[in-house]
Amino acid sequence: MQLKPQFELDKYISPTDIKDEAEQLIKQGNEAAMSSNLKTVIASHEKLKALKANEIRFSEPVLRQCENAVIFPHTINVIQGQAGVHKSRLAENICSAFLKQHNCNNELLGFNRLDFDATHTVVYVDTERNLTEQLPYALQSIQKNAGYDKAEHPSNFEYISLLQISRKERFAALNEYLNHIKKSTNSPLFIVLDVSTDCIEDFNKTDKSMELIDLMNMAINEHNVIFLCLIHENPKSDKARGHFGTELMNKASTVMQVGFEKDASQNDTDIIRVKYLKCRSTARHTPFYIKYSNEAKGLVLADSSEVSGVINNRKHKASNEDMVEFIEMYLGDGTILTRVELLDKLCKDFKASQRTIESRITEIMSSGIEIFNEQGAVCILSKETKDKTVSYKLIPNETI
Repeated sequence: MQLKPQFELDKYISPTDIKDEAEQLIKQGNEAAMSSNLKTVIASHEKLKALKANEIRFSEPVLRQCENAVIFPHTINVIQGQAGVHKSRLAENICSAFLKQHNCNNELLGFNRLDFDATHTVVYVDTERNLTEQLPYALQSIQKNAGYDKAEHPSNFEYISLLQISRKERFAALNEYLNHIKKSTNSPLFIVLDVSTDCIEDFNKTDKSMELIDLMNMAINEHNVIFLCLIHENPKSDKARGHFGTELMNKASTVMQVGFEKDASQNDTDIIRVKYLKCRSTARHTPFYIKYSNEAKGLVLADSSEVSGVINNRKHKASNEDMVEFIEMYLGDGTILTRVELLDKLCKDFKASQRTIESRITEIMSSGIEIFNEQGAVCILSKETKDKTVSYKLIPNETI
């Protein structure tokens, strides 16, 4: 039987018209004539209507790093960085914090659950490490750091590798596995994708990228699920890889960038900075510093004197990269500073002359160095003159 079209395409249809038509169809017993999309839209309308009528209570964080709220329920989160900066080890510490037992005193880089009695099922999805040594050792480390023996099998710790699945089939395999996990447990899920770009066929293609983005969005809205996505940065850039990386930054709630601190000659040191590029639910946190310890065979918090020594020695060079970090701090929240105000702050920070600071600012503006605002958007430093007063502000790239 051919269904009669409900609306004519050549006239404007308001949301009220759609709702009224849907309600009329239901009253007439013709709910079957409604499309599944229309049913979904109407259902979401009713849910929003009920929520809007009540006081909105925002979710408490489920994980902190020291006193900073880092991960919240129903969110997508990101760890990004160049290859070899210990992104996976940072993610492992976060997993251990979710699994940590009451009698465990391990520091875990300051990560701690807000509700220690809450139980999340950690699901670790790996795509890079071999199955004979590297991945088993990482899984052992997660358990041991959480207070378990390596021979134990915690009921709330799941893990798989997609290494042996062809790239074309990985998204389908991941989707099938996550559906399986959701059916087998009632506890909230904390899902780590390491690395997330390897879970799809082509991270530069819009349709393939959006498949995974849409899957995560649907999961966090329909279920008690949190995602942590690890992603590589483009070489010599702060930008997460491919079209997938761009979309992931837009959808993420918390984005952490991991990278080695530089010395005065711009060589890597042993100190690793974890910088927050985006904190949707809070003000953007200040960075924290870690390092790899041969004694602990893992990451530990860096000593404050070590960090100060590296940063202070480098400040005397007033490098463009260091200058960008302070510009982000002063202008990242949308603040506009006059030339005098910005130069005064940066001269004090770097103990440098106005000429040196202005030279660095000019280089930053002409070099295309990526600068991030508090929303995690890539910006440029803009210089404007109004009524003979020169001011600086950050402008997101998409508005240019």
